[in-house]
Amino acid sequence: MKQISSPKQIKYAAEHSNFFHYFSTDVDFLSSVQLHRFESNEFILCEGQIPDYLYFVIEGRVKVYITHNNGKISLVNFLHAPCFIGEMELLNAQRDAIGVQAMVTVTCIAIPMHQFRETLLNDPIFLRELCIYLSKKATTNSRTYTHNMSYPLENRLARFIQLTAQNDIYSEKHTEAAEYLAVTYRHLLYVLADFVKGGILEKINCGKYRIVDHEALNRLTNLS
Repeated sequence: MKQISSPKQIKYAAEHSNFFHYFSTDVDFLSSVQLHRFESNEFILCEGQIPDYLYFVIEGRVKVYITHNNGKISLVNFLHAPCFIGEMELLNAQRDAIGVQAMVTVTCIAIPMHQFRETLLNDPIFLRELCIYLSKKATTNSRTYTHNMSYPLENRLARFIQLTAQNDIYSEKHTEAAEYLAVTYRHLLYVLADFVKGGILEKINCGKYRIVDHEALNRLTNLS
């Protein structure tokens, strides 16, 4: 993780990401916040960690993990800028963080949580915007769940590939993808093999595929 403390860069990032829209005008963050930049596959939060910062993501995409009591790890969500990371811990809805990992280069405005917790929890504009944000997040999660229950795996996998691929390369772990899509490992491999046979994907090596036919993926994901 790279920390950027330059006031000029922080101010530019805040002004060009609509950051100030979420807070009262009398809240002065700029003297205390930093920019944190995470590279692909780097963990922004590790499970069990008590977050030091409330992150406002201004660039990039992340995926969210949770480990169950039996040790099984599940991929549960995807977030993309603009979004918050650590808002549930700020509200004390959960004390310890779940795992959040960068999918691409991710840039965040990092607000020291201990220093600004009371200020944020007493800011009516922030609380209103956070309620709106959490409502939209819940709606998106509900739509994703409904989508996973309503369409064949071919359609859901095409959408998942588009969501997770980087530079036209799909390389998600089969076990995590199968659980996220609520299918068996064997069924997932069968449909991936069909995509390869149909010229949609090209298998590069074990677990990695190149997207060859974007139009075919679009047809599978553009559902009414």
